[in-house]
Amino acid sequence: LAEFEKSVPTGIELKRNIFRQADFISVAVNNVLHALRDGIIFVIIILVAFLMNARTTIITLTALPLSLGAGLLLLNAWGDTLNIMTLGGFAVAIGSLVDDAIVDVENVFRRLKENRNLPASEQKSAFQVVYEASVEVRPAIILATFIIVLVFVPLFFLSGIEGRFFRPLGSAYVLSLTASLIVAMTVTPVLCYWLLGKKTPEEEEKDSRLVQWLKIHYRQGLTWALKSREVVLAGSGSLLLAALLLGSTFGSSFLPEFNEGSITLFINTPLGTSLDESNRAARQIEVQASKIPGVSSVTRRTGRAEKDEHAEPVSASEIDVRLAPDADVGEVKERIVNLLANTPGVTSQIGGPIAHRLSHILSGTPAAVAIKVFGDDLRELREIAQKAEGSLKAVPGVRDLVANREATIRTLPVTFDREKLALYGFTPFEAASQIETALLGTIVGVVNKGGSRLDIVVRLSENARKSIEDVQALELQAPGGARVPVSALATVYEEDSSMLITRENVKRKAVISCNVAEGHNLGDLIQTIREKIDPIVAGYSGVYVEYGGQFEAQEEASSRIFWVSFAVLVVIVGVLFNAFGSLRAALLILLNLPLALVGGIVALFISDSPGILSNFVALFGVGEYVAPVVSISALVGFIGLSGVACRNGLLLVSHYQHLREEGIAKDEVLMRGSEERLVPILMTALSSGLALVPLVLAKGEIGNELQYPVAVVILGGLVTSTFLNLFVIPSAFSLFGGWDSENINSNEKLEEKVQ
Repeated sequence: LAEFEKSVPTGIELKRNIFRQADFISVAVNNVLHALRDGIIFVIIILVAFLMNARTTIITLTALPLSLGAGLLLLNAWGDTLNIMTLGGFAVAIGSLVDDAIVDVENVFRRLKENRNLPASEQKSAFQVVYEASVEVRPAIILATFIIVLVFVPLFFLSGIEGRFFRPLGSAYVLSLTASLIVAMTVTPVLCYWLLGKKTPEEEEKDSRLVQWLKIHYRQGLTWALKSREVVLAGSGSLLLAALLLGSTFGSSFLPEFNEGSITLFINTPLGTSLDESNRAARQIEVQASKIPGVSSVTRRTGRAEKDEHAEPVSASEIDVRLAPDADVGEVKERIVNLLANTPGVTSQIGGPIAHRLSHILSGTPAAVAIKVFGDDLRELREIAQKAEGSLKAVPGVRDLVANREATIRTLPVTFDREKLALYGFTPFEAASQIETALLGTIVGVVNKGGSRLDIVVRLSENARKSIEDVQALELQAPGGARVPVSALATVYEEDSSMLITRENVKRKAVISCNVAEGHNLGDLIQTIREKIDPIVAGYSGVYVEYGGQFEAQEEASSRIFWVSFAVLVVIVGVLFNAFGSLRAALLILLNLPLALVGGIVALFISDSPGILSNFVALFGVGEYVAPVVSISALVGFIGLSGVACRNGLLLVSHYQHLREEGIAKDEVLMRGSEERLVPILMTALSSGLALVPLVLAKGEIGNELQYPVAVVILGGLVTSTFLNLFVIPSAFSLFGGWDSENINSNEKLEEKVQ
């Protein structure tokens, strides 16, 4: 490499950039794998703390590697590969992979203990108890897993960039969860029979101290909740209303900001700037950027070759700022912004290697927001772009503002007098060809030099083509042999003409682009930009504006998620109604959705607020409020949360139905059913939630940008939905459970419908 660097100094820079990309990928994958590993550790801790039984813990944990292994095989058969997003899907799902096994093992363990406490004459065989206990919960876990799979359906309808990101995550989650269901229905009951079927002398036939403590306090809390059920329901309704009001203050964005370990600067000097001058200006920025604390290296490219896919003039430079591992990205960006603001004569934009490519794909510009003004009159388009640029400069939140209107350069049009051409026997083509040959040259031959073939071009010397007078004095040879100056045949004058004509859908356009400054969000900024730009455009006839870039993609993705999710919700209601034969039961199960929404919104507020207390106070007009941001990643988190939250409600309501079918009285159904489902609900919720903690703690780490909002929403939603589920659903079931109805489906009927 050292020898290569001596001979081809620019080539080694290319090699270094390749190594940087490989390093970025390696760091990103390792970060996700560490989160996956830590999630497994949290799951093990939860199982040990609740079960306090080596055999039940082993049985439950067996579902984890089997589900992951089967999920990987299914992922391969599906056609996906291991990448950051599929690994992220496994990391998000890791806690849920043991949920079905937890429910099965807990029910078998409890039924075996109940059976052993019966008189010897009434006891059943271990095989029969394990079988009946597994069959008892099987309809519920099948239905719960099916609903979770259904709620992830909207991800597979996403198109464009967001689809390429989140479909692999959804595939990994759904396939691994399906594998966990199969394991819970096959391997788990067999292990329960082998390891729990026979009582050992050292076995302790009572709950762990943690479970005993939880049941005592839960029984007291549930007793109060059932006596004050109207207060409980009104309080939870108030919480939901407050959460919705809080959520209405949130902003929106397309994707979270990526931490790529580097920052890309796009520097533009005025068009027509020479290579030497452009190189001098970019070099100064390069040297100053390298002195910023946290910057490890800086590389630059000025201009792009004419035959490059993204050809750029020498007035354009691209600077890659590589950050040190411990660098504060926000502080480095702020210093770079100040550096560029103090560099006169250049326009600039700041992005990242991945982020700016995404913006290019979406809008053709390296910025997040592209305001495209369409019209036919070039003068009007330039005028609108100039007014828009001036109007947006003072808007808070606008950064890297660039008006990419059609640039002009000084030209020398040659307008022929056709009568004079005819007088001397010229055609317009013949006269124009001679002028072109004199000024641009013509190829008259090829010469071989070493291994290269060089064109021989003939044209006037540089001193004979420097001014407008030189062009006017240029003599053309007429077909009859006469030599006539250009001034006798045409008018030559100076004019500013468009250097580049840009079109979209056959329509000329001017593009004004910008990025979103720190502390602001895309949705609110677009609203402000509309208020500024729409009145300007309205003043011109035949001109219209489109707002593209990440905003356009965000609107389309959000709309698609909303409508597909609504359709899926209708399907879920139909499935639950068919399974329970009661719309009332279906709606009581879905009561967990608004309960989960409370925690998801609060979690987003906490995670996106620079200061939680100060931002909360700012809601009431004291101080500056920084709106948390709902990105497509956060919407994906709400999708996943809705499925996981429904599981616990389904487990509770289905057990109520089972006990009612046995003819047990209302009060005992609610108390006994809730207490018997307390442990599996807490274990599944805690294993699903705490397994996400490593992803939440890895905020800002490379490779975790897309998974972080998903994990935050699901974790926050599980906290509120689990707590409220244990008190609100029993209270709601007590009021609206249809206790006077005789049409109560048996557990066997539910199992038959699920099958």
